[in-house]
Parts: sequence; C-alpha cells; structure tokens
Amino acid sequence: MFERILRHPRITVRLSSDYREVRNQVKYRHLIYTGMVDEFYDFSEGRLPYRSMRFEPETFQKEFFQPAMQVNYPNDFDYTRVVEIKHATGQKIPVTTVVREYPEDFGPGKEAYYPIPAEDTKALYAKYAARVEQEKKVTFVGRLATYRYYNMDQVVAMALAEYEKLKTCC
Repeated sequence: MFERILRHPRITVRLSSDYREVRNQVKYRHLIYTGMVDEFYDFSEGRLPYRSMRFEPETFQKEFFQPAMQVNYPNDFDYTRVVEIKHATGQKIPVTTVVREYPEDFGPGKEAYYPIPAEDTKALYAKYAARVEQEKKVTFVGRLATYRYYNMDQVVAMALAEYEKLKTCC
C-alpha cells in the first residue's frame, strides 16, 4: 500500500524537512496537513502541550516474546506498551524484536506524538480550531492536526474519507 502511494507521480516525499521551511516552495491545489496545528500557524495563539515518546528495541533469541502484537502496561511499569511487529508480518525466524514505548515530555528536539487535551488548553485550541474552519485549501487530518487522540485505524479512516471528498474537487 505504501509503495503504491509513494510511487504516485503527483506525490513528492520530503524527509527531514521542517514544514515551515518548505511551505512556500511547494505548489499545491489542496494541502493535507498532519502536523501540529499550532505549528501550522507559527504558534501565533500560543503553544499547545504535547507528549513525546522514547522507543527502546530489544531482541530475544526465541520465536515470540509475547502473545500478541501489542501488550499495554498502563500502570505498573515505566513503559506504556510493548510492540512485537512480527505478529503482523508473518515472519518465520527463530528470533524476535520488541519495542518498549516510554512516555516523555515534549520539548526541543523531540517529536510530538500525542495531544494533551486538558481544561486549560480548550480555550487555546478553540482559537486554532476557529482558524482551521476558515481554511479553504487546507485539510487538517490526524492527532496533531486536530488536537485529539485517535487510534491509528481511526486516522486511516479519516484520511480515506477526506480522500473521497477531495478526489473529485481538487
């Protein structure tokens, strides 16, 4: 799926690029924005809080480490979940690698992964949401762009629904 998407003649992939540095170089009829909504507007209303993550892989000399691809650890450990992607890929090898995910504060040099919606940030996000509503050539999709927590299947469904809306008009 990803290979087909990335091979499309109308799609250009730019890695290690700051949106704010390249936005005036990119020509588009309609932009799908998935980054931090406050960053899109150059933090003009203030900065919204986010949570970051740290990932630590570990390889084991056994076929599987855990019974499912993802096991959550919400209370008793420093990490929040352990992911063993091999459950989804169907690999048949005698070793496995898991990745433990640790929550971290977001700050300079760290990537934002999750919004932190709280009572004190509702008013701040509302200012950005009002600006988003005025955009005619930009659609905001995903956790950071809409400042809401979504599971990944919900984000994919959101993106596909947006594609269906845009494929005939833009």
